[in-house]
Amino acid sequence: MRELILIILGAGVLCITATAFGQFESKMREPGTPVYHTEVIRYPTANADSSRITVYVKMPYDNLQFVKFDSVYRAKYEISLVLFDREGIQADSRIDRQNIEVESFEATNRQDIFDVSQFSFQLHNSVYKLSVGLMDLDTRKTTYRKHTIDLKSFGEGAVQISDLLIVDQTIGQSPDSTTRYVPNVTNILDDSQKDFYLYFTVAGNEGPAFVKADILDTDGNKVQSQRDTISVSAAPTEVLMKMPGEHLRYNRYKYRVRFTQGDEESERTKDFRVGWVGMSNYISNLDKAIDQMVYIISSKKINNMKNAKPEEKKRLFTEYWDQKDPSPQTDGNELMNEYFRRVSYATEQFGSSIREGWRTDMGMVYILFGTPNDIERHPFDLGNKPYQIWYYFDINRQFVFVDDSGFGDYRLVTPLYDTHQSAF
Repeated sequence: MRELILIILGAGVLCITATAFGQFESKMREPGTPVYHTEVIRYPTANADSSRITVYVKMPYDNLQFVKFDSVYRAKYEISLVLFDREGIQADSRIDRQNIEVESFEATNRQDIFDVSQFSFQLHNSVYKLSVGLMDLDTRKTTYRKHTIDLKSFGEGAVQISDLLIVDQTIGQSPDSTTRYVPNVTNILDDSQKDFYLYFTVAGNEGPAFVKADILDTDGNKVQSQRDTISVSAAPTEVLMKMPGEHLRYNRYKYRVRFTQGDEESERTKDFRVGWVGMSNYISNLDKAIDQMVYIISSKKINNMKNAKPEEKKRLFTEYWDQKDPSPQTDGNELMNEYFRRVSYATEQFGSSIREGWRTDMGMVYILFGTPNDIERHPFDLGNKPYQIWYYFDINRQFVFVDDSGFGDYRLVTPLYDTHQSAF
């Protein structure tokens, strides 16, 4: 990963990305609004009545509007953070502006080049609402992120551990002995990384303590383990644990850290996943993603991909989508990302107790043709079973779904004979 900005814990600048989920019907994200990631980490302090939070914001260059000035390209954006207490009264706020300048047009279209900004707040242990706004100062478009921060019982207990922060790379130490590193923020690891780090702070009674870190797969099996003994005190102690990544494949995982001192114990967990550069953020498991391509490739091709060895499986999957990439000069594949965005939305919206949403008829039509131009709903027509009609004016099609069971399991009764009209 190419770095343009060094990040220093406890002070300084970092920056943002995030993929916004498109919403059904009229709730799709407005084109051109900034897409970024945020992460809020809670840290204990020496004062049992207060805690520190650090807000990390990560912005890939590809998601900014760059304007050419002479021989360089420039982008500017503004981050605003507002904290509200449980009564809705403003507790704190920050505003920060960032100026980006690069020498090549190619750099403006890179997802792996980014800014990261960080902002720290010292807060009384209570419940807060955080609003993070990011405005592209060229387009004047803004995107907001909302977080609920619960510090009410965070400082309780004889031993304390902060939330967990995944670190892509360490950079050494600053002159004041503060650890410097590149925070991950997205909680997505590149499968080419041979190792990565976990950063957290611990506090307890003066003396030694035992730290155990495990990586668990989706079935709860241990994939990696790390153990260490450290010296702690009432003042928080920084811990940076290195974990090998060569045995992690394209899947979801859970990081679990247990901190033990005598009879006292504290535990934190963090979910993350492994992908690769250019892989859609909507994909969390490669085998599942291959299954979800059932509407656009044959069963034979699906079986060939799934039965291949890990690296061959990755190659076949990437090769298929590379051939359909509408803009191969960029890192991302817009068509792949849109397909799996639709799969993700269908999974959330059309599922039932017997079938995942992407496997339903409504899910299939939504995945192939996207958001209908209009939906006609008939839930209570006298003498008829509940039905819906989805209209796609652009392709001159309509699809009729009937709920035969009365339990919301709508089945397609319109022939699906022209899938070539799909974008895929």
